[in-house]
Amino acid sequence: MQERFGWSLGWTDTRAATLVEVTTDAGLTGWGDGACDAALLARYADRIIGRSPFEVEAIYEELRQPAGPQQRPGPPAAPALDIALWDLAGQALGVPVSTLLGRRYRDRVSVYLTALYRKDWPDLSGGLASEARSWVAAGFRALKMKIGYSPQTDVEIVRAVREAIGPAIALGVDANCAYDAGTAASLGVRLEPFDLMFFEEPLLADDLDGYRRLRKVLRIPLAAGETAPADWLIVNYVQPRLIDILQPDLEHIGFTGARLLTHLCWLNRIRLIPHNWGTALRTAATLHWMSCCPPLTPALNPPEPKFEFEQTEHPFRDAIIKEHITFDPVDGAVAVPEGPGLGVTVIPEAIGEYRTGLVSIPDR
Repeated sequence: MQERFGWSLGWTDTRAATLVEVTTDAGLTGWGDGACDAALLARYADRIIGRSPFEVEAIYEELRQPAGPQQRPGPPAAPALDIALWDLAGQALGVPVSTLLGRRYRDRVSVYLTALYRKDWPDLSGGLASEARSWVAAGFRALKMKIGYSPQTDVEIVRAVREAIGPAIALGVDANCAYDAGTAASLGVRLEPFDLMFFEEPLLADDLDGYRRLRKVLRIPLAAGETAPADWLIVNYVQPRLIDILQPDLEHIGFTGARLLTHLCWLNRIRLIPHNWGTALRTAATLHWMSCCPPLTPALNPPEPKFEFEQTEHPFRDAIIKEHITFDPVDGAVAVPEGPGLGVTVIPEAIGEYRTGLVSIPDR
């Protein structure tokens, strides 16, 4: 990367991804971007090798983390493998993954832009305001910015960005679990005048009592869920309706977990706005999922799912596929890929250029 950027938890000047490639005796190759416990896959290779990709949901369940005595198995160990198997199933049938996931409600998904991280500016408020204006000039209608630096700093930078973009542009904030419930409650009240579309991760993910407290005192919709597996999200966030917006990431849930969450969020009247922080492979996968998310209400203009279009510096995010997944300023949306499977063509040479490690199962 040419320039480091930061958020409430630290700084980074690198990007990383875990990609899974699955080959078949039919000559098809599936790809997934997400978490993968390679050691567990190697240990249980017999649960994968020689099976049909159409057994994807069974494989997902059979590759859970081992449980302790008298406990249920843990979370799925290889969401990236799950994505790759769904990709294979779509290719085998000649249909997009979205066709396999259920009814496709939309061919284009409205986006919000993720950028506006902390950089080495002498004036943080001024730097963020200037960057925000540039994104609005590019046609983006909804933005997300990072906060969590201190309550006073957060208020100052949110005010600066809101004044820079005006009242017509949607604005969300993400604290990345920076605060305790008392501090977040006080800060949230101070942020309410800026008409925010959500307050993301004000607390640590497992501070369930803290989220209950915030839900009672804040008028800003609460959003969370990017780092947890589907089972945990269902039990702790969805069934008790703890938050307003669920933000699961395919990295941790795969398509199989996404199918569960799609219906249960609709059933429990929780908006589903998936988190997206990965390569163009995960972007394509997330778009397929979001095309199948049903309207939350029967209204003429129901709350629509929004796609997180992350545009921070990334040397290989878009370089590993031939297609270009682009934002259209005319309607503020991104098109869902149309081809079989994920609908994108991986460039193995590009992956090889950036690859730092390789695990083959079976080892060869």
